[in-house]
Amino acid sequence: MRLSRDNLIVLGILAAITVGYVLLVYRSQSSALKKIDAGTAQTKRELEQNMAAAGQVPPLLRQIGQMKQRYNKDWTRRLPQRKELAGFLGEIASNLVQENLSNQIIQPGSAIRGPLYNRLPIRMEFEGEFLALARFLKRVDEMTRLTRVEHLRIEPASDGRGLSMGLGMNIYFTEK
Repeated sequence: MRLSRDNLIVLGILAAITVGYVLLVYRSQSSALKKIDAGTAQTKRELEQNMAAAGQVPPLLRQIGQMKQRYNKDWTRRLPQRKELAGFLGEIASNLVQENLSNQIIQPGSAIRGPLYNRLPIRMEFEGEFLALARFLKRVDEMTRLTRVEHLRIEPASDGRGLSMGLGMNIYFTEK
């Protein structure tokens, strides 16, 4: 079967259109598609990395919830304002009397300013029985105010009866 000249011209035009399409449209679109595929793959890798990092958040949230339950205290009462210091010193003196600790000396020091809170060192001297001291320390621990015993000295009293005790503690407060 022989093709006529017109058929060959039409076939030539169709071949030129096909080659032109491949060269101009298909290649440019395939290179754009390759760039998009590469970007998609990179984004998927970043997403997997972010998901792995975000996987740590639920355990952290659970730990925060547990800590909130564990330390759910009225911290405004535990860290009171400066104007409430006299009440604390009165409470300490009352605890000393209730435990029959004698020769009491309570000496508040100078307040030490901190970035979030201030602390007031207090030095105490008293005499009494060991169990009375233990009960006094338990009362201090159960107080609503945040306190910390820094040092404790226990030695026989000079009269030979009971013990002589020295205690250094800090109490914490805000300026508000």
